Amino acid sequence: YGVSFSGDGTKIAFGCADNTLRAIDAATGQQVLYQGAHSDWVLDTVFSKENTYLISVSRDRSMKLVEVATQRFVDNITSITPGALKGGLATVDRHPQKDELLIGGADGVTKMYQMLRTQDRKIGDDYNLIKAYETTPGRIYDVDFNADGSRFVVASSLDGTGEVRLYETGNDKLLRKFEGQHGAVYCVSFNSAGNVVASAGFDG
Repeated sequence: YGVSFSGDGTKIAFGCADNTLRAIDAATGQQVLYQGAHSDWVLDTVFSKENTYLISVSRDRSMKLVEVATQRFVDNITSITPGALKGGLATVDRHPQKDELLIGGADGVTKMYQMLRTQDRKIGDDYNLIKAYETTPGRIYDVDFNADGSRFVVASSLDGTGEVRLYETGNDKLLRKFEGQHGAVYCVSFNSAGNVVASAGFDG
């Protein structure tokens, strides 16, 4: 699940249903990273801006940070407090120009996190959280930034109906809402110019 290229194109990362996070050399296919810190399926991955870290999200409700060179688990980016996260996480995307991460999942709340912790962890905190956006209908299956990071798009589904929402990054402004797509929307993506969004889902 959640295949992603490193920014330099040398590595391909993905999550697995055996709860592992892996990366392979893009040229040879040789495995270069293996990490088993998650306790449930790993559903999406993304590399940091400088390709030094790999970020993953899972059905175990966590977003984790792994150092690529050493394969070492560094930290949970999301809170570790029981009950702080209301459901599994399905998708993550990184801002194209900085290490800020957009996630979504079963609770229908799109959240923005900074990647690196800058103060000691305390039980009960969610320090890396930058912003939580309004709740979307049902589960969030995919998020995507445009090329300059000024906008992002969210795909969700509830009771067999899909919805796509377009936001302006950095504030709560909802720019467009595409409602009533038949079936869940599983995937959204901007074109390279950032002026068209494609969505795909259960309706084929």
